[in-house]
Formats: sequence, structure tokens, C-alpha cells
Amino acid sequence: MIEKTILLGADKNASGAEHLKELLKLNELAEELSVKEPDEALKHTDEVIRKGVEYYHWAEVAKAYNTRGTAYWHKSNYTGSIESHEQALQIWQSLSDNKGIGRSFIGIGNANLRKGDFHKALKHLQSALPHFEEADYAEGIASIYNNIGVIYKNWGDYEKAAMYYHKALEIKEKSEAPKGSIANSYNNIGILYVFQENYPKALEYIQIAEKINRESNNINALADNYNNIALIHNREGRNDEALNYLNESLKMKRELGDKTGMTVSYREIGEVHKQQGKYDEALKNYLEALKIREEIDSRNGIGFFCNRIGETLMLIGKFDEAISYLKRGLKINLEIGSKAFAKESYQYLSKTYAFKGNYEKAYQHLSQYINVKDELFSEERTKTINEIQTKYEAEKKDLEIEKLNMEQQHLIDINNELELFAGKAAHDLKEPLRMMSSYSGLLNMRYAENLDEDGREYVDIIQSAAKRMSNLLNGLLEYARSGAANVRKEDIDLNDILSHVEHNLQLTIEETGAQILYDTLPEVLATPSSMLQLFQNIIANGIKFRKKDIVPTIKINYEKQSSDYLFSIADNGIGIPDEQKEQVFEIFRRLNSRKYYSGSGIGLATCKKIIEGLGGNIWLESTHGVGTTFYFTIPFAV
Repeated sequence: MIEKTILLGADKNASGAEHLKELLKLNELAEELSVKEPDEALKHTDEVIRKGVEYYHWAEVAKAYNTRGTAYWHKSNYTGSIESHEQALQIWQSLSDNKGIGRSFIGIGNANLRKGDFHKALKHLQSALPHFEEADYAEGIASIYNNIGVIYKNWGDYEKAAMYYHKALEIKEKSEAPKGSIANSYNNIGILYVFQENYPKALEYIQIAEKINRESNNINALADNYNNIALIHNREGRNDEALNYLNESLKMKRELGDKTGMTVSYREIGEVHKQQGKYDEALKNYLEALKIREEIDSRNGIGFFCNRIGETLMLIGKFDEAISYLKRGLKINLEIGSKAFAKESYQYLSKTYAFKGNYEKAYQHLSQYINVKDELFSEERTKTINEIQTKYEAEKKDLEIEKLNMEQQHLIDINNELELFAGKAAHDLKEPLRMMSSYSGLLNMRYAENLDEDGREYVDIIQSAAKRMSNLLNGLLEYARSGAANVRKEDIDLNDILSHVEHNLQLTIEETGAQILYDTLPEVLATPSSMLQLFQNIIANGIKFRKKDIVPTIKINYEKQSSDYLFSIADNGIGIPDEQKEQVFEIFRRLNSRKYYSGSGIGLATCKKIIEGLGGNIWLESTHGVGTTFYFTIPFAV
């Protein structure tokens, strides 16, 4: 069937032109419905995908997958959202559409953010940035900065959160972004002031957002503003005013089907009742919120509400139940890196154990609470947040948009050979790949219930193979682009690069217990993206090819020579046999079975091209079974 479709491609392209207008309208309608009527939006995207694949309108198919991701997000189905945006990402990458690639990365990042997988969220948001920069898409760049600010807020790093929120707001105001987007930034900045207990300033910013959303009839955002205004009223003891706002907000969120938003309303209603001493009513609302957060698999929400339930049970006198919830909350909060929520877990555990008369455990948890509190609320950090705010309000134009130190600088010029290669990869190779991925996706979407176990397995194999081939082609393109001599270089602080590498590899580091050891590194003249590729490829390999039951350790050193820096990156992994050392830097050369180690065989070839493009050399020394050390030189800035 697929072979027949491909053979008839030319005729279908001709006759399919008349369907393009219909697909454009369907996509536009689906996007409008994705927030308020996500189920209807999903029906329309299903039709767009079916017809788009049939008539080769790949851009419309990709848009439909992105819209599916948005619809699933508003249904609080974050796994479905991620899967849909990943489908879109494959197509946009094959079309070399930077805006589409960025939109897909943001969609994946935002879904992970709602799930509480903050490290994954940050990685995907940062991956979107260079694509939006290359597309000169200001609104998308502002969205990235805003959501990175949300991540740092959840991590309790209010200094960085404030910085990113203000960067986002400045871009939005300069580019005359939609009013709803600007309102969102004002709301987020207001929330930071709530954490500082500067309630008048918080209310000032959130009311600006409320006014904008009311005038533009943005019901969903307006409900969020009501929740935040209620939070401030409650903190200042105006309970009745708070409940009025909260009941209105909860009603809006129910009508919209916004489950996450409903839990925020339940949370604040619970806070009001707790402040009034109505602990049973507070507990009822917290439990309802926890049930929803468990349903949508929102780990940060689960950790938060376990804290609230534990605290309330403590106040009621049900100490053992309180400890059970608080321990669960602490475990989750530590896993997702939420220091602010972990601080609360320690605090309430300390109090509960003290009420039980177990003063030893109470003291242990109190010590942990004090340690985390000191990290979060130092006077220096609070002062920095205020300085950022003052500077922004006084001289907006002086607040520069900083580039992220990872993947910032995309290539400006590509030589003729690369253009031919990229075109060949995109069209001749990726066209059948799109067919495999899209038709197998349609099979899964439309006929999954009719397939037996073997049938579903075969579809999964096709999709997995298509994804692996797509990653391989993308790796080829990255290899072709790496080390280009005509890309503008700048002074790069390698300490910042290593910080981003550690962020990107955070999950792998946590799973393996890996240690990355280095002293202060120098600045080099290069591009951020090339240095990120270089260090991340070598460090990731050192962790991947580790010995069983041995904690992987990566040691990075350098020395200053007469005309260049000599760097070394050593691991304690499985090493490389002598007969294979010459093959390591060859493209597509895999020295280990795919059964045990994933990869395309392109990473080290890319490293070699990057170093040679800078005028340096790269080599390795290795002892099989002991470990490997990579050496490379980078000339001084001239």
C-alpha cells in the first residue's frame, strides 16, 4: 500500500493542491479549539493528518501534531502531548523548518514542566532557543525565557527566575507581543513578590495582568489571576475576599476542563480554611487536589499537596498519617530538585516528630530544614532580586537579552557541498522516512484496538526504526555543519559550558551516580554550540561506556602551552582496544554492539571536525578495561 502511494506521489501532489486550503482551515480551527474544546480539536487534527499524509502536505501534518500536543496539554494528558510534539518534531526537522522545530521542543518542554520533570523541561526549552533565534522569532524566544523562569522558580532559585521573567517581558513589549502573553509575564513577576512577602508589589503586578486578561476576555488566564489575587488576600488575612475570587476561579477552571488550574483553586481554598482553623475543610480540598495531580501524573504537584495534607493532619493530631504523607512528599521533592517544597517537608516533619515526642528525629529534620532555608533565602539573593527589578523598571533598554551558553550560535553560512548534502538528506532520504513514521502513526491512532500483540509490536518496531534513522540523519547534518570556518566566534567561558553539559546530562548523572571533576577552566575563542557538542559528546561517552558496578568518574584538566591550551578528559570506563583506536574518530564507526550501547557513531567524528575547524588537534590514549583519556588543543584567541 505504501509502495503504491509513493509511486502515485506525483499525481497526488497535483490533485492534492486543491486540498491544501481545506487543511489550512482545519488546522486553524483545531488550533482555536485546542484550549476550550480539546476533544473537538483532536478530531480535526486526525483528519488533517490523514489527508495531509495522503497528499504530501507535510507542513500541515506537522502543525496538526503540534496542535494535538496543545490539546492533550489542556486535557492534562502530558504523555500524549509529548508524543504528539515528538511526531511533529521529526517532520519539522526533515523540512529544516526552524520555527516548527522550536515550537515542538517548547511543547515537549512545557509538558515535562507540568509533569514536574524540570531537567527534561529545561533541556528541551534550551534546545528550542537557537532555532527561534535563527528564525528571528521574538515571541518564541520570549516564551522560552518565561518558561525557564518558571523552572527556576520551582527550583527555588528566585534570582534566576526574576532574570528570565524580565528578559521575557522586555522582548514581548519591544516586539508588541499579544496582550495575553504580556499579561502572563506580569503575573509571573507578581508571584515572585509573593514569595518575598512583598504583597503590595505582588498585587500591583498581578492586577495589571488581570486588567489585560479581562479586557481581552482571556478566561483561562483571568482565572489564574484570580487565584493569585486570592492568595495575596489570604496571606494578609482578608479571607472572605479570597474565597470570592477562588470560587469564581474554580468555576471557570471546571468549565474549561483545566485540571491543573482546578488544583490551584482547591489549594488556595484549603489555605483559607486552614487559616480560619477549619482543618477538616482544608484537608478535603487538599485531598481533592492531590487526587487530580495523581491522575495527571504531576510529580511536583503531588509533592506539594503531600506537604499540605501532612501539615493539616499534624494540626488535627493524626501524626502517623501526617508523617506518611510528608515522607512521600519529601522523596518526590528531592527527586525533582524542588528545594522550596523539600524545605516545607523537612519543616513539617520536624514539627510532627516533636509533637510525637521523638526529639531526635525532630532535631534531624530541623537541621535539614535550616540548611535548605539558608540556601533559598539568603539576604544576598533577596537583594539581587530587588536590584534586578529596580534596574528593569528604571532602564528597560539597559537590560540586555543574554544568550544562553548552550547551542546559541547557529551556523550563518553553509558551503555549496553542505547545501547539496542537506537537500539530499531532507528530500531523498527523509521522504520515505516520513511515510514510514506517519503511516505507522496512523495505524496506531486508528487501528490499535484491532491489532493483536504481534501487530502492535510490528508498528512499534517501524516507528522505532524511523526515529533511529531520523536521529542518524540529523546527526549527519550536525556533523556536516560542525566546525564551519565562516561562523562568527566569540570568547566562550568553558565553565559555563560545563554547567550546561551537567544540566543536559542530569538524568544520566543521577541514574549512574557519575562524577564530573574539574577546576576552573579558561575562556577560548569558539562558538557556544561547538564547545557544547565537543564536551558533551566526550563526557557522555565516558559515562555511557562505563564498567559494571563502578561509579563513572570524568576528570577534566588543561594546561597552557606556548600557543594553545591542551585539554584532557579522562574516564574510568571500559577503554578501547589498541586495534580500534584509529577507528574512533571515523564517521559511522561503531565499536560496540547496539544491543548494549545506543548511538550513531557520529559523535566523536563531530568532535574531530570541531577541533580541526579551530586549528587544533585531537587524539586519545586508552587502556582496555581501565579507561580512556581524550586530548585536544585549542589555539589562543588572536
